[in-house]
Amino acid sequence: MKLKVLLPIIFILFTITGAGFAHAEIYKWKDDKGNSLYSDVPPPSNVQTSVLGAKKTVPAQQVAPKASTNITKLPVSQEEAAAKRQKNAEDAKKKDQVQEAELKQKQENCTKAKADYQLHKQGGRIYKMNEKGEREYLDDASLAKGLEQAQSDMDKYCSE
Repeated sequence: MKLKVLLPIIFILFTITGAGFAHAEIYKWKDDKGNSLYSDVPPPSNVQTSVLGAKKTVPAQQVAPKASTNITKLPVSQEEAAAKRQKNAEDAKKKDQVQEAELKQKQENCTKAKADYQLHKQGGRIYKMNEKGEREYLDDASLAKGLEQAQSDMDKYCSE
């Protein structure tokens, strides 16, 4: 009986902890002596780096507006156009990174909420550590409150 209860909990915990390793980035750079170094921690900011295994995003092609007879365009130098394209690409990259980070955080919160919900739903003796480091077992009211909180967290983070 205990094994049937423990196996899903252990599986969920391993799934939660292992998900972070799947998205790790590997950085490559050369030190002062010319040796190639690899690490999952970003190198100092004064060193030229490359990220291995990173997916490269290609900016979407912009649709050119229709030419209008009453709008006159000023000629733009190639350098200004290149700088503008680079700035737009950087802005799009930052926006994509923010959206990806938000999505990743939402998925992690959803996984944690589901695990917490399953833990409270199965009942049994659940405890939390107090300030002194002692176990405090939850009573039925605390279990019900925790179940409601886990359900609201699931509704908040797991909705599409």
